[in-house]
Amino acid sequence: MQLNTRETLLIVDDEPANLQKLKRTFHGELDVFEAPSGEEALKILRDRCFSAIITDQCMPGMSGVDVLRASLSSSPEAVRIVLTGFTEVDYLMDAINQGQVHRYVTKPWDPFSLKRTVLEDIEYCRLKKESQLLNEQLRIAKKVQARLFPQVLPSIPGLDYFGTCEQARDVGGDYYDFLQHQPGKLLIAVGDASGKGIGAALLMASLQALLRSQAPTFGDSLANLVKMLNTLLLERIQEEKFITLFLAVFDSDSNRFSYVNAGHNYPALIRRRKGKSQIHYLESTGTIVGMFPDAEYRQEEIVLEVGDMLMIYTDGLTEVVDSSDELFGEDRLVRCVTKHKHFSLEKISRKTISDIRDYSDGADPVDDMTMVLARVVDSR
Repeated sequence: MQLNTRETLLIVDDEPANLQKLKRTFHGELDVFEAPSGEEALKILRDRCFSAIITDQCMPGMSGVDVLRASLSSSPEAVRIVLTGFTEVDYLMDAINQGQVHRYVTKPWDPFSLKRTVLEDIEYCRLKKESQLLNEQLRIAKKVQARLFPQVLPSIPGLDYFGTCEQARDVGGDYYDFLQHQPGKLLIAVGDASGKGIGAALLMASLQALLRSQAPTFGDSLANLVKMLNTLLLERIQEEKFITLFLAVFDSDSNRFSYVNAGHNYPALIRRRKGKSQIHYLESTGTIVGMFPDAEYRQEEIVLEVGDMLMIYTDGLTEVVDSSDELFGEDRLVRCVTKHKHFSLEKISRKTISDIRDYSDGADPVDDMTMVLARVVDSR
């Protein structure tokens, strides 16, 4: 079957004067093909796919509805319009149901109004088809992106950990990862790309690919690793785009936690000391990634104890607002996690996100919500 790049119209009418009137109406706007009967229309439909079909209803032999019904196989997405002098409800329902008619037009018709109607309907169908194609592409992209998140969690003595990401759109710009390149050591990454949607998702896919390829070559030097990521991302991303990144390594032999905070939200270290919770924030040790060519990064280190829990998150959790536009904020987030600290890390994450949704009265999130929790446990 021949496919056409220009929009095409098939007109069907047993009255020569009507065919000429229709042909003049759409001259210069569409490629017009004409048929003096339903039978002739079927011959044309075998070889071509049409953007629109206009047919008279009352013709010798095949009716207009019969023509439109037959066109469903060859031109399934065509705009279908039937010309009729009848206005009985039963007939109109038959035309709409059997021939999948978009519109019916009573005779005599106004050429200007008919042309405007057909062209608008063709454009609507084109946009609808593009929207359906985009939605299908986004569905596939969402499945692909879901595979970028860790599928298997490496076993690390002395550390229990869990990550989750709930995207605000089909695809998002948040990222977390867990990598093990040395025995007894776990690399934890949490990132947030500027912007939303496909552009942000592509940034995060680039970061993941670069991190996984570069991390094994840098050993324990997180500062140099982030500097290299910054250099490589500068070559790949557009101006005014950037990534905030928190990168850390936990060493199970010493319980040392080394990290670089490249412009990311301050992770919260929640400790229990003398019966009270103590909160220590891991502040920035460098600027955002992917924007400044001369950026320098500093590596910090802390020693964790059994029971210490670290919460790393993106601003989609803290920037949720209630009905009075008050932010959920870091303090509420820490209190939620602390309140649920006796549960498993997965359950803490689930309960915390549920609390955030309750705070916003169930409103759809406007940004991705990512949380990574890590808790030091007794490995004996």
